[in-house]
Amino acid sequence: MINFNELFEIERDCFGGSWTAEMLKAELENPLSVTVTHIENDRLAAFALGRVVADEGELYQIGTLTEFRGRGIAEKLLGELLDKMREKGAAVCYLEVRSRNAAAIALYEKIGFERVSVRKNYYPDDDAVIMRRIL
Repeated sequence: MINFNELFEIERDCFGGSWTAEMLKAELENPLSVTVTHIENDRLAAFALGRVVADEGELYQIGTLTEFRGRGIAEKLLGELLDKMREKGAAVCYLEVRSRNAAAIALYEKIGFERVSVRKNYYPDDDAVIMRRIL
């Protein structure tokens, strides 16, 4: 069972509360949602959240608390999430990432995502890079 309060703490820490508690709860309860977590010292340290619709997966968020970063947790979680998406019938996974988030883009490219397009001014202060990985 996922500890919602800990998950929401990571969301706020990593994304500044881009999702409200209600949005996050609704997504976690959605039967199309796919979530994986990493527990360390009896504490939720990281999570990855996405959704599978028909044969397409989409990564919504992946976040690791600051104190647990640099240990390869995000890469491991992303692999687990992609495996779960594949099990649910996804043949491809998409994501969007801020164009200035070089660390995230490097991680995604390392595990086989490719850049497919850019959405200009998607974020109030940045463009979004759309990436895809065939599963």
